[in-house]
Amino acid sequence: CKSLNGIDLFVDGNGDALAETVNNTLIVRADGGLKSIGAVQLHVENGKVTSTYPVVLPASDVLDPMKSAIAKAYEPFARAMGYTLMTTVPEDPAVVSLIGPSPVAKAAAPAPAPAPAPAPAPAPVAAAPAPAVAPAPVAVAKGTVVYPYGVTEIVKNADGAKEFDLFIVHTNDVHGHIEAVDGGMGYAKLATMLKMGRALTDNILYLDAGDTTHGTNLANMFEGETVGVALDMLGLDAIAPGNHDFNYGKDRLIEAAKLASEYTNIKVLSANVLDANGYLVFQPYQVYDFNGFKIAVVGLTTPDTATKTHPKNVEGLSFMSDVIVQNAQAAVDLAHTMVDYVIVLGHIGLDYDGASGVTSDLIINNVKGIDLFIDGHSHTVLPQGKKVGDSLIVSTGDFLKNVGLVQLHVKNDKVTATYPMLISAKDVLDPAASELARSYGITSIPDDPQVSEYVGYMKAQLSDKLNKVIATIPEALDGVRDNVRTKPTNLSRLITQAMTAESGADFTITNGGGIRASMKAGNVTIGDVINVLPFTNIITVCEIKGSEVYAALEHGYSMLPETNGAFSQTDLQVVYNRFGAPGKRILRVLLNGKAIDKNATYKVATNDFMAAGGDGYSMFGRVLTEGSLLSDVFMDFLSKYYPAK
Repeated sequence: CKSLNGIDLFVDGNGDALAETVNNTLIVRADGGLKSIGAVQLHVENGKVTSTYPVVLPASDVLDPMKSAIAKAYEPFARAMGYTLMTTVPEDPAVVSLIGPSPVAKAAAPAPAPAPAPAPAPAPVAAAPAPAVAPAPVAVAKGTVVYPYGVTEIVKNADGAKEFDLFIVHTNDVHGHIEAVDGGMGYAKLATMLKMGRALTDNILYLDAGDTTHGTNLANMFEGETVGVALDMLGLDAIAPGNHDFNYGKDRLIEAAKLASEYTNIKVLSANVLDANGYLVFQPYQVYDFNGFKIAVVGLTTPDTATKTHPKNVEGLSFMSDVIVQNAQAAVDLAHTMVDYVIVLGHIGLDYDGASGVTSDLIINNVKGIDLFIDGHSHTVLPQGKKVGDSLIVSTGDFLKNVGLVQLHVKNDKVTATYPMLISAKDVLDPAASELARSYGITSIPDDPQVSEYVGYMKAQLSDKLNKVIATIPEALDGVRDNVRTKPTNLSRLITQAMTAESGADFTITNGGGIRASMKAGNVTIGDVINVLPFTNIITVCEIKGSEVYAALEHGYSMLPETNGAFSQTDLQVVYNRFGAPGKRILRVLLNGKAIDKNATYKVATNDFMAAGGDGYSMFGRVLTEGSLLSDVFMDFLSKYYPAK
């Protein structure tokens, strides 16, 4: 090194541990006989090494980390990555199989390595910035219990059977339908069926693919708490957050995940939701053990959450749309070194309706090794599942109109047969008329009394909430059916004004049929607003061309003077001839006193029903954002401009 300039690093042998600099060259050496190992960390910026850090790790620190000053110093960094250094380092089983375990290691580790303390599901520092590719686990061989991110497996059945049937129960897009309404079976019936199943076998795993905690008054008025309690009563194992589960704000969801981790067996899983510092917000996956047959359940949340809830609800979060597809293969490959079966529990969907373009079949086509994809978001009904390559996608629709069941026949830790099916709400609500129920000798499915009692109690609390006064209005607001379906009223003007103000759109077009009641002058309660806007419609912003604005209004005004639920209520100024031929009635449309440019593009606020083509409104373009319930938007507006007296 003295005689030759330009050597940056000299990794030496034949001596004791060393780190010294000679003629600008760093010389490093570890002890012989593996009494230590050396490492040199280089910090590189723009192709240049800006810092160099040599270190030597003695064998004693590896064999007894609990007494290691180095392990203690680096423990905070390890925990930030989701695992711990303060545990026995297990031997690599592949090497052990060749040479046998060392006597020293046997003495140092008389038992299998204990798992590190599991990272709490919602902790912002629960994982590394690139969670789609897991960090190297402390041990990766199947049979160990130490997994990346500090995850500890949950043993569901340990009766020792080598051949058995495993039943995966799954739901998605329940949208707060705790009760048996809108064609769904309700949680009280599902609870009874789950208890019946668990009375027969311990081989049951219940998973939910998200959009579960928001969508009805019984859910919304308690910010999803009622749904969480009910799911705990049902024995839910894991859930992947959907975009509408963020509707109460990210802090509320993160706190709910933390409480679920501390006080229930529910795991809130998502491997692609990052905070502002690039760390995972939720636990990315969970491992379940059935008689030695190990299942990894990996959670995913649609990247379109960024636009399919109000932006303020996910401020500071990102959803890794590229990484989900591009880097997920390494994670799945790693999972298969540790488990026998990989399930993706994804609120992703099969519809190409979001800005990211990420769908469940796109993921499967680009990532090999996913055995089962339990899907949500697109409300797709797949009676027998959908086979994509070697993977199976299953989805139940929405509102608990179906519950999904995937039966796996397992023999010697291998799945030898897979049977997907849906059980419909019709079969559950009227089993006497169901061929499926009769084939199992089931003639009635009663409501679970504990779930029913809880729901009844919370409905009483809901009644109190609905009576809360939120505003005082100086005049009666007209929501008479014949009026809101044929002309603007003072109520419809306020509603469209509220929608435009909340969404940041240029204007609003909504359907008069969505306005269902009038409001008296004086005090206004939450219940009064919900009577006016009873549907669980979400405020939605779409792109629309000026020419399509005319087309939308022509459609809304086409049946005049007859009443029409599709009548266009808007805060635009519309000049029309009600006696003109349908399709030729709109003469002029003004926005803030200026004519709409038919060639320009605008942002229109509407509701999700109309954005999807409801009431014949096929002219709205690409969805830009989705936000809160219309009733919540109007409540906030009235509270702000007409405060309660």
